[in-house]
Amino acid sequence: MLFGGCTYNGQIRRGIYKHKDYKEKINARVMVVADKFYPQRLTLDGTSQYVFYLSDGFPVAAADALATLFTEVDVNEYKYRKNYDYIAELDYHADLTAGRAEVRLKNTLSSQVFFRPFLRTTLTLTLRNPRTGYAVARYHESLYSAMPNAEANGWLWLTSFLRMASLGLLTPLDVQAYGSSVRRLMEKSMVAVLKREIMPKIADDRLNFSKTEDLQPSNTRVDGKFLPFLQATVYIYTDDSLGSGFLVSSDGYIVTNYHVVQDSRDVSVILYDQRAMMDKTSPIAFPEKEKIHGKVRLAKVLAFNKTRDLALLKMEGEDLPYLELETDRSSYVTGLEVAAIGAPWGVDWSVSRGIISAVRDNNGVDTIQTDTPINKGNSGGPLISLQSGKVLGVNSWARTPATQDELQAGVNGLNFAISSYEVMRTLGFRQPVHADDFPHPAD
Repeated sequence: MLFGGCTYNGQIRRGIYKHKDYKEKINARVMVVADKFYPQRLTLDGTSQYVFYLSDGFPVAAADALATLFTEVDVNEYKYRKNYDYIAELDYHADLTAGRAEVRLKNTLSSQVFFRPFLRTTLTLTLRNPRTGYAVARYHESLYSAMPNAEANGWLWLTSFLRMASLGLLTPLDVQAYGSSVRRLMEKSMVAVLKREIMPKIADDRLNFSKTEDLQPSNTRVDGKFLPFLQATVYIYTDDSLGSGFLVSSDGYIVTNYHVVQDSRDVSVILYDQRAMMDKTSPIAFPEKEKIHGKVRLAKVLAFNKTRDLALLKMEGEDLPYLELETDRSSYVTGLEVAAIGAPWGVDWSVSRGIISAVRDNNGVDTIQTDTPINKGNSGGPLISLQSGKVLGVNSWARTPATQDELQAGVNGLNFAISSYEVMRTLGFRQPVHADDFPHPAD
C-alpha cells in the first residue's frame, strides 16, 4: 500500500439517475453513443491519482435521463447510429482540487485525517442527425461542488510517519479512504447537471425534435439577390485564427487578409454549400475545430504581404462561383451603398450594409472607410458595391474605443477595407488569374 496505494480505481455505477417521466414524451428513437469514452484521471497534489471508468455507468445515466423525455432510448455503438432518429454524444470533464487536510487525534494511539476536495463537473450533450452528422442541439453545463469531509482512520504513529515520508502530501491511506467519496460526488454531480440543467432545456426545445410535417425547417435560408455573393465567400481556419475570404476565380484562387492566415502554409476552407460542417448550435459561438477536421477543403498560401495585410490562396476546384474585383479607383465613391459579407463573431455567412464613408491613404495602403460593421470573423471577406456587384475591397479592421473617454463617447462606425486596387497592385494579379503567375509552392 505504501508504494502502490496512491492510485484509486473506480467505476461509475449504473442506475444512478432516478427521476419521473415528463408528462408528454417526444416520439423519437435516440441512441447514446457508448464507444467514445476514456477513463477520467483526477489528480490531487500532483501525487495521488483517481481513475474513474465512465464507459458503463455514465452512458446509462444519460440514457435513463433522456428516456424520461423520448419514447425510446438505447445505449449502442456508433456504427448502429442510422437505426435511430437522433444520436446523443457525451463529453464529460472533471477537475478535482484538494481542500485543506487536517489531522485530528482520537486518542493517544490513533488519529483521523479529514479532507474536503472540490469537484468541477463539465458536461456537454450533443444531439445529432445520424444521417448527416449535423448537430440539432447542444447543451453545455458546469457544476462546482464541495465534497463532504472524508476521513481516514489510522494508528497515530503510522499516520505521522506517512506524512513525514511524503513531505505532507496525500498518503496512500488518504487516497484509498476517500476515493469512493470522490466517486459518489462525481455520480451526484452528473445526475445534478442532467436533471437540473440539461433535461429541462431539452424539454423546452421539444419542437427541435418533434416530427411535425407541416412545419418548415427552421434553418432554411432565403438569401435572394445576395446568394451569389454568399456562395463566393468562404470561411477560413488555421490552428491559431479564423476569418473569411472570397473566391476570385472559378478554379479556386482566394483573397483574404494576411492576419487570417498568418504564417500558415496550408489552411482549411469551408464553402457556403458546406456550411452544415460548421456544426454550431449557438449563433454567436465559434465552431469547434476538431468537429470539422478532415471534412473541409485545404488551400495553400501562394503569396502574402504582411505590411499590407493581404494574402492569396489556392484550393482545388472547378466551376466555382467567384467575385470580380473593381480596381478602378473612380468607382470608390463616397456615399456609395456597400455590403460586407463574412462571419462576424462566428455568425457565418452574414451580410451587413452601409456606405463608403471616405477613401484614405493609410500609411501608403489604399483604404476604404465604411460604416458597414466589421467584426472579428469578417476579416478577409468582401466589401461589395450594391450598384455594380463588384468587390471594392477586403474587410480588414475596425476602430474600437482605446480609452475610457472613447468608450463613453460611443466611438463606432469606423471600419476599414483594403481596396481592390491595392489587392491587385500588392499581390500582382489580374482577373482571370493565370496559374503560371502563382505556381504551387513545393511541399
